Amino acid sequence: MFELDETFGRDKPLLVAVVGVGGTGSEMVSALANLHLGLLARGNAGIHVVAFDPDCVSESNIVRQRYAPSDIGYPKATVLINRVNLTYGFDWEAVVDRFRSKHADTTWDLLISSVDTRLARNEIHRYLFRERFSACRFWLDVGNDRTTGQVILGTPRRARCGTRQQPGLPCATELHPELMDVSVKEDAPSCSAAESLARQDLMVNKMVVTLAVDLLWRFLTERRIATHARYFDLEQSALSARRVPGRGATARPGATRASTPKTKAALRRRPRSSRV
Repeated sequence: MFELDETFGRDKPLLVAVVGVGGTGSEMVSALANLHLGLLARGNAGIHVVAFDPDCVSESNIVRQRYAPSDIGYPKATVLINRVNLTYGFDWEAVVDRFRSKHADTTWDLLISSVDTRLARNEIHRYLFRERFSACRFWLDVGNDRTTGQVILGTPRRARCGTRQQPGLPCATELHPELMDVSVKEDAPSCSAAESLARQDLMVNKMVVTLAVDLLWRFLTERRIATHARYFDLEQSALSARRVPGRGATARPGATRASTPKTKAALRRRPRSSRV
């Protein structure tokens, strides 16, 4: 069991970076609005989101991402954050840029990466695991393939933040180094909505976000979690989870723990993906 300290998210809003607001990231920002309102209703301080993305909305983004034809040509982060702020009266922020080293110096309570290349994930890993201590407390990485996906909550530099009584949580790039392997050839960007749907099913991004925000909701309201990683396969109707490490445990690349042998076998059929 991994437990939060009593003050986390109680006395002030959690500062949350969302890196990438494409298929999964745009769904994530919308779901985080519900999370914020839910936390406020439970007496917590809620969250403050800063969204990072250098890209503009294109025609291929319509259908699978939370953008409309009228958004084409405008910066994704700005469009999405403005829409949320106008709807709910928030003061969340948009940064029309990649998440860079200078951004990693901010004291983030939570960084959510929904990037679509191994290079981008590799850069985030380097920022959060560099020799100089990273200020980011939790890293939630999400990714998916056509019908499969994973959600992994970790603690960067966990060797420093963990204790003998409560080890830190291994991050996605520690459990699955292939997610940041830049030697693997990446797919070219989709040129149309039809091509995008051929690569990733219509509801796979919503599934990733549902599992991710549910994990955060339970973590921030119950103040503890027994599992920190979730894996799914829509085609096989399979879902599994990885338990938090016990005392003295270390991250093993590619290691997962499934809820049932049947689920584990189903999830082995597809490789983990860096796409969102």
